[in-house]
Amino acid sequence: MHGGLENTGYIGFFEALVDGRLKLGQTITQVELCDVLGLTLSRMRDVAVLLEAEGMIKVQKRRGVTIFYPDVNFVGGTFQFREVLETEGLRRFVEMVTNEWIDRTTRAHETMIEFVRTNNDARIYATPVRLLENDFHHSFIHAFGNDQILINYRRNSQKTYLLRLLNPDAVGPGNTIKSLSEHVRVVEALRDRNEAEAVDALQRHIRSVLHRVLTH
Repeated sequence: MHGGLENTGYIGFFEALVDGRLKLGQTITQVELCDVLGLTLSRMRDVAVLLEAEGMIKVQKRRGVTIFYPDVNFVGGTFQFREVLETEGLRRFVEMVTNEWIDRTTRAHETMIEFVRTNNDARIYATPVRLLENDFHHSFIHAFGNDQILINYRRNSQKTYLLRLLNPDAVGPGNTIKSLSEHVRVVEALRDRNEAEAVDALQRHIRSVLHRVLTH
């Protein structure tokens, strides 16, 4: 059985939550879940083992499968784990960042901010924004040069993205522009090779995202 990040059923589960075919806190039969994910029952059992080990579902006899609904501790812990890894990765990245990365990332953020202002429908901008966010944040994690850290960070990132489903306003156009602008502050500190300011800007960003997720 392949690990979570290589498992199409595992990936499909997260995609189904993002596009609304599955809901956080929902209880569903295994047969229904098979239909949503396009899996056979035997394949679904393998995927269920992975998802249950990750705390994403709970399989109960006669009741079916209950998809997790995050509480405050889960949300806080997920963001704390992200902050710890990204902060340390950023400290390493300061020593290796190139002017080409800084210029390219700055241009990409300026372009995306204008794109969101012009197309203020999340269905239009969500995917390109997510790709840019992944490129930005993963740059710090790649600085470790450690595949195990990268794998665990990617798993955490999937959960972090799902948590935004708790509050659609968190990914609305206004908050999306705020988030991208917070990225720019990190990049500006990196341009100066100012580790302390870069770390402070990143931590402020992550905590601001957490606040936006929890604020309804």
